[in-house]
Amino acid sequence: MSRFEIFFSDNKISRSDYELQKYVYSKRFDKLSLVKLEPKTGRRHQLRKHLSGIGNPILGDKEYGIENLILNGKGLYLHAYSLSFIHPFTNEQVCFKDELPERFNKVLGVIDN
Repeated sequence: MSRFEIFFSDNKISRSDYELQKYVYSKRFDKLSLVKLEPKTGRRHQLRKHLSGIGNPILGDKEYGIENLILNGKGLYLHAYSLSFIHPFTNEQVCFKDELPERFNKVLGVIDN
């Protein structure tokens, strides 16, 4: 995995790990990538700012994206596929997983989760 590190306006650092999972060529968008992101800090809009900062904004991102990569009415192509944490009362590892939304498959083709 690779790592993003940027400072926000309040001089606090934000960190995220990322890994390219798949990319496809698109007539409308040129090249699209499916990226696994793991935020290591919890800063507001962290993942959106990191990807935009390297010139690869999240598809549909009206605030940090590129105008021609906005899909009106489709929303942001960002999905929490899995969430894992230590339960604060039981101290057990808890993990939730979800399938990717169908709209991801429509844009990127069939994705194996």
